[in-house]
Amino acid sequence: MSSTVAPLPKARFLILTLTWCLAVISSSVGLNALIKSNQDKSRLKKLAPPPSVVEINTTAIYNAGIVATTASLLIAVILSKFIIAPFLPFTKSLAARTLRTQSIILILASLFLLGSLIPFMIYFSTGQADVKAFIGTVQLPDSAVKAVEAHSGSTRIYKDIPYLKLVAVIPWFTLVLTYFSAATLWIASNKQRKIAVTEQEPSSPSKASMNEKETISEHEKSSV
Repeated sequence: MSSTVAPLPKARFLILTLTWCLAVISSSVGLNALIKSNQDKSRLKKLAPPPSVVEINTTAIYNAGIVATTASLLIAVILSKFIIAPFLPFTKSLAARTLRTQSIILILASLFLLGSLIPFMIYFSTGQADVKAFIGTVQLPDSAVKAVEAHSGSTRIYKDIPYLKLVAVIPWFTLVLTYFSAATLWIASNKQRKIAVTEQEPSSPSKASMNEKETISEHEKSSV
């Protein structure tokens, strides 16, 4: 087999491309959630008439969302290189020789995504924004703040916010497909090694040549 051609080319291209698409979608919904979160905070703060001031704390889930979005984006970037490399003349041979390394890189990237999704899911399923309103140094009752929220159609409960629901769902599909991609690359690597070992093994002599050698040997003995 040529050193520039690796096993399972169609399967690898299909699974890597599908995973790349989902990784791009995951990073997009994550970025969208970050933008809309900032927009909602600004809108709610503007609802408070002066001299009242509204403080909204979403630091925990916000940071977890940034990390999850970064992990999805990282997987998309890695996969784009793995998809393109086999088609470029100057990287084709390298891509074929490094299938196992590519698999390990994807596994590490998927662990990064998993590690960011776990805390995000905890905050999403059980948490809510910490919203406080003040007039000077006097804090307004929480019931008054909730009444303003309800009137504006907003909610502080994370699991009821649509754009956070997308972040809580789509990256998990990306995670699963990333594992499938890593497994496909690993299988292709194993097939490649078996083929290389088979090609390096010396071919065994045929029965015809063995018989020919035996005939020659017997002929030599009879001549003596």
